[in-house]
Amino acid sequence: MAQTSPNARLLVSLLAADEEPRAQAVRRLAQSFGPLDYLSRPLAFAQTDYYAPEMGGPLTRRLAGFGHLVSALALAEVKRACMALETELAREGRRRVNLDPGLLSADSLVLASSKPQGHRLAIAEGCWAELTLWFHHGQFHALPWTYPDYAGEGIRRLLKGLRGRYLWQLKQERAQGVAS
Repeated sequence: MAQTSPNARLLVSLLAADEEPRAQAVRRLAQSFGPLDYLSRPLAFAQTDYYAPEMGGPLTRRLAGFGHLVSALALAEVKRACMALETELAREGRRRVNLDPGLLSADSLVLASSKPQGHRLAIAEGCWAELTLWFHHGQFHALPWTYPDYAGEGIRRLLKGLRGRYLWQLKQERAQGVAS
């Protein structure tokens, strides 16, 4: 009998200098993937100036969590939708918001990327998955390739709280499946 993986919590990280394009992205993401049940306050993002030439600054990151759990198989589809939305919200060929979708599970945060690297696995044409954080001994742990803003204590603490919500939600989903 084939074993299926449990559904995961869909998160999208929204990086922007201005709140307006980020708010547009949040509305559109909710239309595509269902209502949000979590939106973080803006988190400082000063770990790199990689995005500054394209997006300006100062940049902040917000994490959006969606109310419904999703199959891990949905990650590539979500990444493609996020890339299309980034393009749609761009002005003069420059992105105004960067959208990084990921899946939060009991033991990890996996992010989708459009850039191949040795530590990323292809999950669809032009889409790779990266184990970004590993949950072990009660904490999220960064890996050698984890971007500094995801490795920071603040975001790891925030994700630990979201993980608790996820575990409760997963328990509820399983109980409903048994009752059905």
